[in-house]
Amino acid sequence: MWIVVLFLWAGMGNAATGNTLSLVDVEKAVQARNPAVLSAQARASSARGMALASAGWPAPGLGVTREDFPRPGFALNEAERKSLVVSQEIPFPGKTFLSWHASSAEAEKMEAAARMVLQEQLFMARQMYWDLVVATESEKYFVRASEVMDGLVVLSEKRSRFGQSGRMEQLMTPMARMEKAGLEISRLDLAQEKLEARSALNELMGEDPGNELTVSSSVMARAPEVPGLEDSTWLDSGINDSPAVAFALKDLKTMQARRAQSRAGWLPDIMLEYSAVDMKDGGKTGMAMAKLSLPFIWFWKPLGENRAASGEVQASTAELDKTRLEVRRLALIEIARLGLARRQEEIFNNDVLPQADRALDLAVTGYQSGSTGPADALTAVRSWLSMNLEKTMITAQIGRSTAVLARLRGK
Repeated sequence: MWIVVLFLWAGMGNAATGNTLSLVDVEKAVQARNPAVLSAQARASSARGMALASAGWPAPGLGVTREDFPRPGFALNEAERKSLVVSQEIPFPGKTFLSWHASSAEAEKMEAAARMVLQEQLFMARQMYWDLVVATESEKYFVRASEVMDGLVVLSEKRSRFGQSGRMEQLMTPMARMEKAGLEISRLDLAQEKLEARSALNELMGEDPGNELTVSSSVMARAPEVPGLEDSTWLDSGINDSPAVAFALKDLKTMQARRAQSRAGWLPDIMLEYSAVDMKDGGKTGMAMAKLSLPFIWFWKPLGENRAASGEVQASTAELDKTRLEVRRLALIEIARLGLARRQEEIFNNDVLPQADRALDLAVTGYQSGSTGPADALTAVRSWLSMNLEKTMITAQIGRSTAVLARLRGK
């Protein structure tokens, strides 16, 4: 039974030590330090500032003139007329509001884009987290299987030395060693996968890609559940809250605001000007002027701008419809995939894994007592490893499907 003891000890000795990184820790780090998220949020704040600036009128003008001074020369103090000129361009009533409305819609669109960037970065971080968990958990199973192979090799060599092995059993030592070499190759591949997942996860959290990360394998007992994600009713009542749909809605609002602003291009602007004039002979006069711009004279400019803006509204409306359909399709597929994976996980936990552990126990003890042949013992080890790896992938799939649905819903 010493091989069984060794087998169980191997499972206990590979538990994660030290501080472990949970999925909640990852999500908080992404929200606080991810460079792409911080950049998108800063751009949204900048757009909100531009909306405030767009509500202002053009800057007033202030000028001083000197007229009719003798030439040649530049004797300004001998000018016959001295004038102080104040001017102000006034947009047609409503134009400033339309400009502010369009800029505010653009700011809302940038805020929606920042939310979408956050959800995308969270999605990528969740995927990398599960990649790291899968590699960590799978490595544990490869180590345990390799140690069982070591025990079988020791027992086979012992039998050979005492002449207790038959023709088939003589193959056990090279076959077990070959199996162990294959396990080692797979474990090296897992080490590379862990490195890549760890580096990507660190980058998404705004950390040095070379930092060490430890994840707890206890999450593999059962993937976490997020309440409400598997309920498809939100596709009818709350689909507009999806980050992708919300962004498309804000884009449509922006295009509509720009169309309204382009229509105001037909309206004239007003220029007011006042001059206070001092004459050299002591006389004082004033001059006031008001003028209108006539944009409709060159009608093709505002006409073309209005047509272009209307086309953008149509395109944005079609994009919104496309986004809604895409979100519905992806959500329905992922909800079905998540339900399937949960049912598979339950079967593995209740039936497959207990039987795999029992078969391995019987195969190892049977080979030790001589009642089980080498082929059956090796098959039991392979089957045990295969079932545990498959269950690991199913649990990770639950986590990944949850990440997809969280991104679609903006959770």
